[in-house]
Amino acid sequence: MKTGYLSGIHPFSKILMSVIISLASLLLVSVLGFVLALLIFDIEINQILVSVADPMNPDNLSLLKYLQIFQGIGLFILPALLIAIIFFERGLLQFGYREGPALISIFWVLVVVFFGLPVVNQLTAWNMSLKLPEFLSGIEEAMKRMEDSAALLTEAFLNTKSIWGLIVNLIMIAVIPAIGEELFFRGVLQKFFIDWTKNPLKGIIITAFFFSFFHLQFYGFLPRFYLGVLFGLMYYWSGTIWLPIVAHFINNGAAVLVYFFFGKEVVEKNLDSVGTLENNWFLFYISLFLVVVSLFQIHRQYYAIKQ
Repeated sequence: MKTGYLSGIHPFSKILMSVIISLASLLLVSVLGFVLALLIFDIEINQILVSVADPMNPDNLSLLKYLQIFQGIGLFILPALLIAIIFFERGLLQFGYREGPALISIFWVLVVVFFGLPVVNQLTAWNMSLKLPEFLSGIEEAMKRMEDSAALLTEAFLNTKSIWGLIVNLIMIAVIPAIGEELFFRGVLQKFFIDWTKNPLKGIIITAFFFSFFHLQFYGFLPRFYLGVLFGLMYYWSGTIWLPIVAHFINNGAAVLVYFFFGKEVVEKNLDSVGTLENNWFLFYISLFLVVVSLFQIHRQYYAIKQ
């Protein structure tokens, strides 16, 4: 199948068209999701609208999870695949999906995710301490309310005791975002920003900024931006989208599993404070060192394969 029909246009045009394709795909898939929901949940269209407007009602959680999965597919996965066919001469091969990551690379990914936790926690602590200027206090309060609502909904999603509920949460929170967001942000946008700026590091940083900004969580911006840079380096240095997908899945999936088996208290009182400077600054610097070493090992592994 011929690919790369519009590979020769300017990167900015590719970015703009990618956003349009993503939004159009979201609309079409959402409509399909709504139609199928009428059959699967045996409800009427007005009941779906009521459920969306009242997300904290426990009776609506199953439907909301279903719609969330459709949203991830429509907003990221399908658009990324279509964009690759339209704008990349190699088509889907641009993602390097056939070049599965070596086992040693997976090991270094595990080191980055788990031993890098203190860095994430410290960035979160710094982010939480940031204050907007007084004249923007209204915006700050609005952001806090929005993030508090999102946190309550996430907690409601995670609060399940059944194995089926765990599987659904892993699909919704780990599998779909890992595949979709990495294909779209790292596989598509990062390539376009690198081509536009002619600088890999700038392209990775700009993509990480938009990746973090997209989640609309001001008090989680720094740690998510940091993760975006890590995932971007993994993809650029490994040549395969599978590596950041695996890293993203492990990062999200681990949180789901810990919450399921140990509960909210363990996450907040233990995991969320590991390595913060108020807790143990030594862990923070050791963590940062291990992350840097692991990334260079991934780079070296890929370079050795290419040789």
